[in-house]
Amino acid sequence: MLVLGALKKQGCLISGMGKAGKISGALSLIVGVLFLIGWFGAGMGIDYIDNQLEENCDSTSGQIGQITGWDDGQCQDGRDTRDLLSSIQYSLLLGGAALCITGVWMLVRH
Repeated sequence: MLVLGALKKQGCLISGMGKAGKISGALSLIVGVLFLIGWFGAGMGIDYIDNQLEENCDSTSGQIGQITGWDDGQCQDGRDTRDLLSSIQYSLLLGGAALCITGVWMLVRH
């Protein structure tokens, strides 16, 4: 307790926490923006996969290829990938928003 009081009087503790807060806030904000970019990219990926599945797998020839096995499971792999992207898409949005809010709060606070 005595050490903390001495550091507070000298200003070492307060200035050090300010720098750490700004660095943490900036890092949080950067990672949050990357998460939001990932959310946007996942949405674009889902749209692209949906278009490819519609063209290549939902057509008559695509259904015949799936039944006979000529597509080598690519249609099912595409559906699995689309499901994976859609399951992580909202987690990226919520995580990115939370990190951005936390980063801005830390930058403003310190």
